Amino acid sequence: MTNVPTILICLFVSFGGFLFGYDTGLISGLLEMDAFKADFGPGNGQDVTAPVSSLLVSILSVGTFFGALIAGHLADSLGRRWAIICSSGVFLVGVALQTASHSLALMIPGRVIAGLGVGLLSDLVPLYQAEAAPKHIRGTLVSTYQLAITIGILVAFGVNQGLQGKNGREAYRVPIAIQFFFGLFLGAGMFFLPDSPRNLLRLDRRADAESALCRLRGRPMSDPVIQEEMTEMEDALALEAHLGEASFMDCFRGPNLRRTQIGIWLQMFQQLTGVNAVFYYGTSFFKQAGITQAYLSTTVTGVVNVLSTFPALYLMERMGRRKLLLMGSAIMLFAQIIVASVGSAYPAKLAPGTNDVISSDSNAGIVMIVFTCVFIFGFASSWGPGAWVISSEIFTLRVRSKSIALSVASNWFWNFILGFVTPYLLKPDEANLGPKIDFVWAACILAGMIYVYYMVPETSGLALEQVDEMFDSGIPPRKSAAFVPTRTAGAAGGASHQAMEFASKGGDGAGVNNNNNPGLNKRAASHDTMGA
Repeated sequence: MTNVPTILICLFVSFGGFLFGYDTGLISGLLEMDAFKADFGPGNGQDVTAPVSSLLVSILSVGTFFGALIAGHLADSLGRRWAIICSSGVFLVGVALQTASHSLALMIPGRVIAGLGVGLLSDLVPLYQAEAAPKHIRGTLVSTYQLAITIGILVAFGVNQGLQGKNGREAYRVPIAIQFFFGLFLGAGMFFLPDSPRNLLRLDRRADAESALCRLRGRPMSDPVIQEEMTEMEDALALEAHLGEASFMDCFRGPNLRRTQIGIWLQMFQQLTGVNAVFYYGTSFFKQAGITQAYLSTTVTGVVNVLSTFPALYLMERMGRRKLLLMGSAIMLFAQIIVASVGSAYPAKLAPGTNDVISSDSNAGIVMIVFTCVFIFGFASSWGPGAWVISSEIFTLRVRSKSIALSVASNWFWNFILGFVTPYLLKPDEANLGPKIDFVWAACILAGMIYVYYMVPETSGLALEQVDEMFDSGIPPRKSAAFVPTRTAGAAGGASHQAMEFASKGGDGAGVNNNNNPGLNKRAASHDTMGA
């Protein structure tokens, strides 16, 4: 199987998602540990206050936001491989500061710096995977980034479960310190992997690009498949070189604007599902819902999260991106409404200050756990990997690193917003929404579902260069699954170039290709009855 090297390399690189997932799952349990409360809470065994928990959780996303924005420049200047190595080093510095801390004075800068590393990796890893993978398994391989996130969350839940009863500071310092070995593993391993062939070509390093492609495909340099793929990439690069170096403003010009909007909005709606609110504050949420085994419940959701990502690895190519997102939205919407309704109808009685459960309906608690797991299944099998996959493959090579940076920055911006406001919405001494907060997430899921149906095209089965032709064709998103490219991958880059040049002169890029390819419109029209 000639794609084995590519699969193994992309699987290893996806470990960058593990760092993100581990921190996401870690903070939820730390907030409920007695040792952590003693150092960061008001004292007397009381819970960490809403302002402090909000700051501790959300401040990581400040670093990730800026990390995502500068990742594009880092990727273009250093190359994808060295950028990942440097990002791992930044992450290690943040972990070291957090491990040494027992007060906000050191914990906050540690989380910001670690967040900077995570933000860089959240941009660089899908970018590397998308450029390294062949088109027929690209969606599956980029989805492994989300799989790594879910595994990281589960491992963190397991570590928290094992250390929750400890009284000393090692209860929260050991889980934090473990991340150092994870970051070191990723950074050291990247020294032995090839850089992105597409990026090496962009840097006029053809021999290195050819060698990297041979390693990725497991084929000799003389193989016609290698030469054909090299030619396609060179043709696309030559055409895009006429337009010069891209800036962030170019992401919002001409036909690039639509793609940038899709990337930004998809990442926003992924966060607005409320999934990270579950993982950041799941332990607190389950306690407030009256579930006494809150740590065990979060661990169960972590297991479901990992297992539910595997169907996405298969369905991402078989079902396609659009249908998968729409299916996942429907599942999540149904589950969130059930959780919110049951939690509102059977509220638990909590002790003031500590929020210990005084009385609750056990049957209601079981229903809430079950449908929270259903919600997580819907997310992990669709939106979890789907938003990352689409954001990694819809942009032209000229603006890809910067457009992905903007998309990922959107993810982290909303991650910060939700991490910051959720404690104020959940805490009994604040808004006290409790399970009612799931009504808010349900409304956002519905909005995201509508957006996907009307705005997001199908990109599965197309080479990255052929995605340009599909966008430039003007085919409506709901009919895009019927699109058939009329050019080879290399020529498809020409379609993008032609459209972008025309748009820069004040025209409509989509119209260029429609006029040149009337057959394309006929094929689209033949699928008028197609929905998602």
